[in-house]
Amino acid sequence: MNGYSKRNENVISDVTDVFGILLNEPSIERSLELLVDRVTTFFEESELVSIKIGLFGKECQNLDCNDYDMTLVNEIVINGKNEGFIELNIKGLHPEVEENRSRIQEYKKQLDMLTRIVTLAFEKRKEIAQLKSIEREMRNCYNKLDDYIFILDSKANIIDSNSNFQNCTGLSANELHQMNISELIKQCSVTEEIPPIIEKATEYGRFSFECEHLCKNDEQVPMSITCKPMNDEKGLFICVGKDISETRNAEQELHESEKKYSTIVEKGNDAILIIQNEIIKFANPMITELTGYEHDEIINESYMKFSPVNDEHSASEWLKLCSNKIADKGIFDINISTRNNDNIPVEINGSIIEYEGKMAELLIIRDISERKRTEDLLKRERDKLYNYLDVAGSIIGIVNTDLNVIFVNNKGAEVLGYDKKDIIGKNWFDSFLPESVRELTRTNFVKVINHELDPPTYFENYIVTKEGEERLIFWHDVPVEDENGKRIGVISSGEDITESRRMEAMLVESEKNLKTIFNHVDDLIYICRPYGSFIDVNRAMVSSTGYTKEQMLEMSPVDIVKPEMKQLMDSYTERIIKEKSVIFEISFVLKDGTLLPLELNSRLIEYKGEQAILSVARNITERKKAEERLKRYAGELKKSNDLKDLFTDIIRHDLLTPASVIKGYTEELLDTINDEQARKLAEKIKSNNDRLIEMLETATTLAKLQKQDDIDFEVIDLVPVFKMVIDGFRDQIEASQQIVNVYGETCCPAVANPVVEEIFTNLLSNAIKYSPVNSTIDVTFSGEANMWKVAVTDRGAGIPDPDKKLLFNRFQRADKRGIKGTGLGLAIVKRISELHDGAYGVENNPEGQGSIFWITLKKAF
Repeated sequence: MNGYSKRNENVISDVTDVFGILLNEPSIERSLELLVDRVTTFFEESELVSIKIGLFGKECQNLDCNDYDMTLVNEIVINGKNEGFIELNIKGLHPEVEENRSRIQEYKKQLDMLTRIVTLAFEKRKEIAQLKSIEREMRNCYNKLDDYIFILDSKANIIDSNSNFQNCTGLSANELHQMNISELIKQCSVTEEIPPIIEKATEYGRFSFECEHLCKNDEQVPMSITCKPMNDEKGLFICVGKDISETRNAEQELHESEKKYSTIVEKGNDAILIIQNEIIKFANPMITELTGYEHDEIINESYMKFSPVNDEHSASEWLKLCSNKIADKGIFDINISTRNNDNIPVEINGSIIEYEGKMAELLIIRDISERKRTEDLLKRERDKLYNYLDVAGSIIGIVNTDLNVIFVNNKGAEVLGYDKKDIIGKNWFDSFLPESVRELTRTNFVKVINHELDPPTYFENYIVTKEGEERLIFWHDVPVEDENGKRIGVISSGEDITESRRMEAMLVESEKNLKTIFNHVDDLIYICRPYGSFIDVNRAMVSSTGYTKEQMLEMSPVDIVKPEMKQLMDSYTERIIKEKSVIFEISFVLKDGTLLPLELNSRLIEYKGEQAILSVARNITERKKAEERLKRYAGELKKSNDLKDLFTDIIRHDLLTPASVIKGYTEELLDTINDEQARKLAEKIKSNNDRLIEMLETATTLAKLQKQDDIDFEVIDLVPVFKMVIDGFRDQIEASQQIVNVYGETCCPAVANPVVEEIFTNLLSNAIKYSPVNSTIDVTFSGEANMWKVAVTDRGAGIPDPDKKLLFNRFQRADKRGIKGTGLGLAIVKRISELHDGAYGVENNPEGQGSIFWITLKKAF
């Protein structure tokens, strides 16, 4: 944990409480008061935090923390409109302090989360208000329908009804909801396991019958009832009843008076058609009002006149549907076409009758446009709500009384690892809970549905994913009830806390390991308050000082430093607070009075919610002794360097001069000697003297390079420099009948000192020496990243791998019998390359004979 953010499960609890407050509290002012009072519990350091919230012109604030060091503010934007703000004031947190930046980011995340909760809650309040308004309108329409409507469960218990049905029965809604339909309609007997009305409605998709309906005053009312399953609510059935008392009376009166019959038909609110052999034989005035056709345009015309326009397939389906439904005496919804080619939705109640001595089809047609619009509106609102739930960051699902999942959002599907379609309709407990918790959870769920148990507000339980992995979820369950208080499902929101629990376990283990390390490292480690006492010390601290841990925890660093350093301790502390990390030397006075010199690495930290100083002290007794030895060695080294410089001067001034004199006299002597034996001796003297001069000059150059640490650099084109070196060796090249080729880049500007000419001279000189007569030497220039590479390839005998590692050291040469040299040339190449921060090396010639010597120098950009 970071010390200032609450545990995840507590945060989830607080978030859910805050969301519930904002969602359910009707008063804005009271919502803000509760919110301000609750919000500071988001933080373990709540005493350092104050909150101020403004919303819809109302403001409320917490006055527990008035003096603060920084403020964070977020706007509250609801449905695209700025409706207020949340202001978070924090004490003891300075933005300019680098160590506080992660804490500031954490507070910003908490504030962002709070802002999202407030925004989502008030958007949901508005949506819920809209949905309730729509529900009231729907209920109003539902109650205004002329039909008697009631809803049954699979046992034929009445769970809902409209006011017409209540008025018809003379019973209240509460009285009806405690009854079975068989108590009102004898034909709906429930002596069987499945009531006949439910069985037939399930089998045929719709079941219509006539019955005698019992009212509260024991009056029997004849009714025509149609029962069908509800598409959106599994296990529920909607029944539409019509009081056919008047119809029966009308039938009786029709036998007595055609006029009375005609009046009822002509004045009815529904359109009526009588069809024989697909030809309309009778139409009441309402069909004219509904379709816009005149009476003469309908009679003796095909009833296909009313099929949907401009769609032959739909027309064919319309005809087939009408015929089948009418034959079944069914009530069905369909579209019919008007004179203006508009399609309007209607409900048709069809039946087979005898008309003028022949079988005919009677259609009673009702315009349901308004009902369809209301249904579409409700569907859109439902879909909108589901969309909101889909973007929620928590798992959200709904399980109905059949224990099946009827909704799951995207987050839930993602955690389970399934597509939504593979989850909805499945038994939640059998499909998505591990066997270890399945039965207990199922039993408790059934008890909740039956009002035998209230669900715990929050609990943890495992789910099993598609891959068989068990994930721990922190759940919040809310029962869903109908208007009568009957529980019809449970909506659950959850957070996957598997990783957080694993992280907690890892943190506990990490803390244990760190404590072990703290107590077992050899360095002295302690934690103290700035300008104050020790908070914790490790075993090395206790064993080195001679004090017990209890004694040390009653002391401070000032108590154990040597007296002349005590006054410096406050200044060291000030530096640590300012610079965050400081390294300095100090001496502790041990319990036995001896001094222990230490190097102290101290840094400012947060320890258990307060500012502290962590110090790691290393015993530097041996280092102090080594420093004394180094001082002595430095003095001796200076004397050695002075001797080396003296020796270099002797080489240059006292040895090179006589060698040059010998060279001059030998050359003159060779011009005068005729005796062959004497000439050979003089040539041998000249050869060895030339070698001595070369060795002295090379040694002088190498000595100069080894002390030239601050040479001047300039931009030098390496190509012309090397070509100049080649020209200098032209006589030797021609004498050996060798050819020198230059390849690659033609311009190589490098950051170098003119001394690089020595590199090229030594590399080319070696190539000429070690290459056979009539051979080729290749000089190649190439670029590699920010470096130039210069390579010299010879066709000599090559260099064994063991010799390559030592070749660039002084006086180290490969076995080259008969070839003269000082053994210092490649050492000069190495030193000049190092002074230029370059590299050097030797490789085998991939052509099979000879070697490739190369160096790299920095490019000049």
